[in-house]
Amino acid sequence: MRHEERLLEELRRELRGLSTTQALAYLLREGLLDLRRAEEAAIRRDVAQRTARGEKKCHAMGETAYDYCCSYEKVRGIIYRNKENQ
Repeated sequence: MRHEERLLEELRRELRGLSTTQALAYLLREGLLDLRRAEEAAIRRDVAQRTARGEKKCHAMGETAYDYCCSYEKVRGIIYRNKENQ
C-alpha cells in the first residue's frame, strides 16, 4: 500500500492548483487515464440510468448510441460484455 500512497501523493503535487477539467485533461494527455474505459463506463451508466427511468433496454441502448455518436452495436457490446465479466 505504501507504493500506491506514494504515487497518489506525486499525482496530488502534479495536479495542485488545476481545476478538475484541467486535471483530467492533463491525465488524459499523459496517458494516465484510459479514455476507452472511461467511455465504456459512461455508456454503461447512461444505459443504466435510462432503464432505471423505465425505458426498454434496446431503446435505451439506441438513444445512448445516438448521444455518444457511436453505433448501437458498440453500445450493445459494452453492455453485454460487462455482464459476462461480472
